[in-house]
Amino acid sequence: MPSVPVPVVTLAILLLLLAKVYLSRINRHSGALWFLAGCAVVVLISVLRWSFSVPVMQQMQYLAATGLAPLTWRSFASLTDTPRRWRHLITLAPPAAALSFHLLFPEATDTVLILLYFGYGGALLHTAQRGEDRFVLSRLSDAPVTSRLAFIAGGFLCFSGLTDMAIAVDFSLYRGEHAALLVVISQALLLPFLCLGILLPQRHAAPHAIPEAPSTATLPEITAEDVQRCTQLEALITDRALYLNPDLTLTALARKTATPARQISRAVNAARGCNVSQWINGFRIAHAQRLLRQTSSPVTAVMLDSGFNTKSNFNREFMRITGMSPGEYRRAAPDTEAPGSGTHQSLPTAFDGSSSG
Repeated sequence: MPSVPVPVVTLAILLLLLAKVYLSRINRHSGALWFLAGCAVVVLISVLRWSFSVPVMQQMQYLAATGLAPLTWRSFASLTDTPRRWRHLITLAPPAAALSFHLLFPEATDTVLILLYFGYGGALLHTAQRGEDRFVLSRLSDAPVTSRLAFIAGGFLCFSGLTDMAIAVDFSLYRGEHAALLVVISQALLLPFLCLGILLPQRHAAPHAIPEAPSTATLPEITAEDVQRCTQLEALITDRALYLNPDLTLTALARKTATPARQISRAVNAARGCNVSQWINGFRIAHAQRLLRQTSSPVTAVMLDSGFNTKSNFNREFMRITGMSPGEYRRAAPDTEAPGSGTHQSLPTAFDGSSSG
């Protein structure tokens, strides 16, 4: 029975994953697609190189591997407030330097490539660690998934750098005797992690659980100015029903409220103990609660009328805030406030008025 090379299996899985992400429109931005497409191209060139032994394939493989890390970083950095000039510089300068080293000092190729992966991977991990509010150009409903995918991509790049380092050491000490095994082990570890991280939905939080917000240790110190700003923003958002826009981003919110995005994020983090995405979703859920109590509209219509565009996100946030599903809420409290709906710490005081109908 003929054996199938591991890179071919890896390529097939990546292509299936790419098709799945494209067809299901996971997170509705191109970051995941560019990342998976880049990985597939690198593996495809690797398969062609070892299948046909054409010298030019080795150079193409290096070019593809060099471009993967900056492409991945840029696909997520384009959703942050990083200045465009810096984005261009960070995207182009390191790979250009790597290619120069490859031409002038071929013996340093592996080291430079490893540093490239660690650099961009670490940058993505740092961006994801700073929270969902960092992705100011991502729709607020998509920000949690965007942050998670940035973390996954950063971890992937760093692990790839570790694998390349181990292979380089193996060639240096053992003439590459264990290189094939190292490749198999690394891909066997990476692929399940990649598939589960991208395809599995976020787990529902327990009823009345503390939101997935920055920990107390990382929250900014609350000030009277933060509380006042947050209260003013809540009044403005409620009066203008800005939360009903499903495409709302932190940048758009900052523009509509004439408040810098960083100040909004800080005020919400400090005064409400949650991130901006959860804060806005609190307004949306309060609106959905009112519609569920006062109308007979289907749950899907209520979801769309409340500013959500995916049922999974709506159900998850409704469960997180009220401790029950929308259907359970309608049956339990058709004309009154649902038990516990006002107890969640992420709900701002402005919700009390909007929930009472």
